[in-house]
Amino acid sequence: VAQIYTLDHPEVIETKQLFEELDSKREVARQLDISESKVHRLLKVVNGTTSEMVELPEFPDDDIPAEEILNHHEERFQKRLRHEESLKWFNVKIKDKKPVGITFVGDPHLGSNSCNVPLLRSDVDIMSNTDGVYCVNLGDTADNWSYGNLVRLYADNDVSRKTERRLARWFLQESGVPWIVWLMGNHDAMAGEFPTYLKTLNAHQIPMLDWRAKFKLTFPNETEVRVDASHNHKGTSIYNRLHGQKRAALWNENADIYIAGHHHNWAMTQEELDDGRVVCLARARGYKWADDFSV
Repeated sequence: VAQIYTLDHPEVIETKQLFEELDSKREVARQLDISESKVHRLLKVVNGTTSEMVELPEFPDDDIPAEEILNHHEERFQKRLRHEESLKWFNVKIKDKKPVGITFVGDPHLGSNSCNVPLLRSDVDIMSNTDGVYCVNLGDTADNWSYGNLVRLYADNDVSRKTERRLARWFLQESGVPWIVWLMGNHDAMAGEFPTYLKTLNAHQIPMLDWRAKFKLTFPNETEVRVDASHNHKGTSIYNRLHGQKRAALWNENADIYIAGHHHNWAMTQEELDDGRVVCLARARGYKWADDFSV
């Protein structure tokens, strides 16, 4: 039998009184153990917007309350925010008390016909077999031609995308290179799943960041070296291959080393800035040689 609600109906009276006391439809629904939609309909009777001769059907809500959705989104946002904040000038603690060297590896482009494999393997041998050497990958681990007309460039390579991923896995997991930071360059991002693939392989939890990492190398004697490593810094000049690094040193946050890759050439300088800071500016050459198409 259809229920007809009137102003003197006990449920209407009880709902009206509770709502006047609590001023929250959600709390009224919780205390009466009914749905919020039913609370809304009962209050409509009070406001005279529902006919006393008609009872509309009652449907359950099709989702959790909006407040619960917002609570969930707020919790996720707070977690993301804490994560983003943790990436700013994170610490890489070097526990070795002996002298150490930090190697910045630019643009491997593994699988490319233009990859200088003999040089790469020679450098990997040095990095993996020299005590006290720790390494930073500046990005573009593989070509990843993956969108638009660029996909056609795979026809000029002798390896497939699957083989590129095997080589990337070797570089990260099997080469023996002691990585401490790993960046994703523009080529890494071309195939949307490639960064996720690398992070899935990252069993040693090496910090992997998109494009740029600002971190501190801390040593047992409490010395600290601040590093601004980027696949590339903003700013170019035909007169100065380190223009972007100099720009970052002048206008961005203070660091001791500003280094990038990306351009497939190299340069390095050390200088004293006007404020007295001594900085090292550098660009790593990488391994893509004899290349007739670079982006």
